[in-house]
Amino acid sequence: MPGSCGCCPPTDARGQPRGLRHGRAGRVASGASKENKELSMNHNPLLGQVLGGLIGQAMSRRGMGMPGGGGMGGLGGIAMGSVLGGMLGGRRGPMGLPAARGGNARNALLLMMLPMAMRWVQRNGGVGAVLDRFRQKGYAGQTRSWVDRGDNQPLDEQAVEQVVGHDELRQMAERLGVPEQEAAQAFAEIMPEMVDQLTPAGELPQQADAVLEEAGQTLEREIQDVDFREIRKT
Repeated sequence: MPGSCGCCPPTDARGQPRGLRHGRAGRVASGASKENKELSMNHNPLLGQVLGGLIGQAMSRRGMGMPGGGGMGGLGGIAMGSVLGGMLGGRRGPMGLPAARGGNARNALLLMMLPMAMRWVQRNGGVGAVLDRFRQKGYAGQTRSWVDRGDNQPLDEQAVEQVVGHDELRQMAERLGVPEQEAAQAFAEIMPEMVDQLTPAGELPQQADAVLEEAGQTLEREIQDVDFREIRKT
């Protein structure tokens, strides 16, 4: 999909960046530096690359065209493993998340949340049903922007809590070993990009759920491979 045109990202009524088409960010994890916060509020290219690669490969295997170049695909095999290894490198602490905060920790949190978010979508009726849940809670404008070929409107953690629910978020946060607010922020950053990458033609394809399931399985295998390589180094 085409990204933002012009030299500056679009802004909201307060003059704050609304985010770019690929990898818009929600908020940043607590303790991140101002520089990392500004980067997260604009876009996260690694998240876009990982999701674009995973979803693009799954679509390609199904013969699904990607009009206008589609997503940010192109990562696969060694390239995917290299990107994931960089995002997860030097991990410590719960679920392998880095103990120190900052850009690397943020990327690792997003990556470990990603398969959880994918499974949550699948458990709750698939992509279409989840988009309906967001619409019913008053976020029709946001969901429309994720599907359409334009800038994605961001999501905040309050919206995630309304749609996902406190209990589910608490369980995700416990598994990740982070505060619930950080889990919600990561989910809020992932959801627009996930839908964006699944809708390169500006509409939800019939095979969206099958594509998402395959992408999630591929991601989990890749993460396991990265873990195996890290173990062999020790």
